[in-house]
Amino acid sequence: MISQQEVELINKYIIESTGTLENMQKMFIKKFESEPNPYPYIYQGLCDNIFTKGQRLLSIYLLYNSELRPCLQDIYIFTQNDFERKFIQDPQIYAGITIKTLLEEQDKFQSNEKTSLKDQPYNQTSQNKIRNCVSINNNNPPQKTKYMILQQNGYEIDYFRPIPIIIQNRFDWIDIHEVSDTIWDYSLSINSDKLSQIKEIMSKAHIEQITEQEFQQFQEYLKKDNYNLLKNNGLANFNLSELIEKNLNLAFFLFTRYFPNPEFLDLMDILVQIDVTPNGLEIMCMIVQQFHIPQEYLNYYINYCIQFCQNIKEKGQQVRMIKYLTIFLKHLINKKMYKTSDLVTELQAFSIEFSNIGETSSLFKLIKSEQS
Repeated sequence: MISQQEVELINKYIIESTGTLENMQKMFIKKFESEPNPYPYIYQGLCDNIFTKGQRLLSIYLLYNSELRPCLQDIYIFTQNDFERKFIQDPQIYAGITIKTLLEEQDKFQSNEKTSLKDQPYNQTSQNKIRNCVSINNNNPPQKTKYMILQQNGYEIDYFRPIPIIIQNRFDWIDIHEVSDTIWDYSLSINSDKLSQIKEIMSKAHIEQITEQEFQQFQEYLKKDNYNLLKNNGLANFNLSELIEKNLNLAFFLFTRYFPNPEFLDLMDILVQIDVTPNGLEIMCMIVQQFHIPQEYLNYYINYCIQFCQNIKEKGQQVRMIKYLTIFLKHLINKKMYKTSDLVTELQAFSIEFSNIGETSSLFKLIKSEQS
């Protein structure tokens, strides 16, 4: 169950949210992912007809992308709005448009309807009719009748709908007193299958730093016939950026296992697309020292790093990354692993633009000396 404060937060989000339906749905998940399940309240709000037209359409889209999608069948049956019926069938085709545009589409749809409101079997007035409301938090067991007609506040209700069984607050099926004399099998935590252990290490490496023993175990397993083991046993599906940040040595080890196969080039293509970080620069330096990397590729990567640093908006983070990039470039130039002739203009412009940072001044002098 959700509190009154959480109800107010959900209502405020539905009223004030802007952008496309897809973006609003993503922001809704991000905002309420740690909160109690908000979707039953949204479904109840649709049944109670407490939302405006635009808010109803947004609520339907949120429910469509949740576990309560089957409940939209109730809304489809009992809504009096033909556009809502059409929208419920496939809201995803409207994912890229805003609520304002969606309401314009609804107005066009209603203006083209051939059926007059006078032909409707019921002509409900909003002043003296209310929708059938069966609380989803009601602890009383539902009646066995398929449909119900209730009277609330003295007004008769013309809308029928099946009684939803969504949330049950009773937990009679849990009887903790019956659990007794439990014996835990501690051998279950020991996995003797080496491949399963390696997969567990790989999964753990995306979240936190693995131990030296786990890294050695990973290396030992892939020492023989490592390429086929990587390719055929599901170890090739990993997130390179997460591995670089959490376990730099493991990420570099995977580069060495793939060389010189085509997957090595695929990893290099990914490397020049992810965010530039100190660990990313370090692994590139390790790769250049270990393997022969074409000058054209290094030109592309260095140019990408320069543009990335220029686009950092937070000043402190920008200065920090420029220092790391400058140290990376000076190391490559001093070790004769990179020739600046192809990007001399870009490198000099970079050094001049950030000349207030001490490291870039020494980089500018190093480039000048190499050219002379």
